[in-house]
Amino acid sequence: MQATILRHYPRIDTVPRIVALISTRIVGGPAKGLLQVIPDLHRRGRFEVVLCTFAGTNEAESPFIAAARACGIQVTILRQRHHWDLRPLLLLRKLLDSPGAIIQTHGYKEAVFGLAVKRLSGRPWIAFMHGTTEENVKVRLYHRIDRVLTGHADVIVSVSRELADRMVKPRHRTKLAIIENAIEPPLGTQGARSAPRPSWRTQGSVIGCIGRLSREKGQMLLLEAAGRLARQGARFTLVLAGDGPDRDLLHEKADTEGVGGRVRFLGHVACADEIYANIDMLVLPSYREGMPNVILEAMQWRLPIVATAVGAVPEMLVHGVSGLLVHPGDSIALARAMASMMSDPDKAERMARKAGETLYPRFSLERRVELFESLYSRVLEAV
Repeated sequence: MQATILRHYPRIDTVPRIVALISTRIVGGPAKGLLQVIPDLHRRGRFEVVLCTFAGTNEAESPFIAAARACGIQVTILRQRHHWDLRPLLLLRKLLDSPGAIIQTHGYKEAVFGLAVKRLSGRPWIAFMHGTTEENVKVRLYHRIDRVLTGHADVIVSVSRELADRMVKPRHRTKLAIIENAIEPPLGTQGARSAPRPSWRTQGSVIGCIGRLSREKGQMLLLEAAGRLARQGARFTLVLAGDGPDRDLLHEKADTEGVGGRVRFLGHVACADEIYANIDMLVLPSYREGMPNVILEAMQWRLPIVATAVGAVPEMLVHGVSGLLVHPGDSIALARAMASMMSDPDKAERMARKAGETLYPRFSLERRVELFESLYSRVLEAV
């Protein structure tokens, strides 16, 4: 069986169709963005979005597919015998065989299919570029392929200007569109802080870091800063949420820095609300980012934020006003910023409140959906 379709929206034949293609098993940043906007796009009724993802021939339902279904989103599963099985092209061409259809891709594998569909069917192609990882040579090669292929797209979308400058070649920047990430207003008790979990707190402040455990996310740097703080007598517990290739190395680093007893490794966390509700500060020590959702989420939770000045972070936070920013790779500056937040709770609270006040309307979901609709309309008008 080549494809499975989970129908939760009625088929819409009178509006342009967007075929959104993403290859993921988890609900990471790019996936979260799609699951945010698709229901609102359907409710507004100007476009139909068919969400497609890849899976092995007998692969079980992934957390991403389950999350999409929970949002009431139609999912088309493109079954493959192996990673580069091209049989899904037949179904993609069929899905795009309607007036005003557009192919939209999110990643390097998807870009291969996006270019093929564009060449075979002549349909316009929108390529979204997201942040990169560098855990091994193969992944770096895939990102290089992505950069080359997306140059053939009709429109290249980035979440930030910095990411676009880094990833998009100058000759392709006339195709560029910027659509920033968004965050929905809190519902119910979301955004309400609570006392830290007893199993996390050993002493002092609870510091949280949420993200994939890999080199570019900078957790090694954070552990160096934590070791420095511990040697200076600071009282804190560090909570690391996420999984990835550096997990074992980070365990060793925590022990080397003498903070093994202060660090809690939570692994992958499906819903981060419990973490935000139980920490006193968020730290983002990354070497590179696009527009990190964890910063938006911490802003919404009115948390003090210490972050490296990478990607769109300096566009989201004002140093000394709504957060503290440091140069990437500087563990001494990172430790000082964390110590400053811990030693002056009133200042930390003022910054957290100011950050929360700047969220809307700039990072509202309504604004992001309107930008998606405007982008689709411009592409169709050009065609």
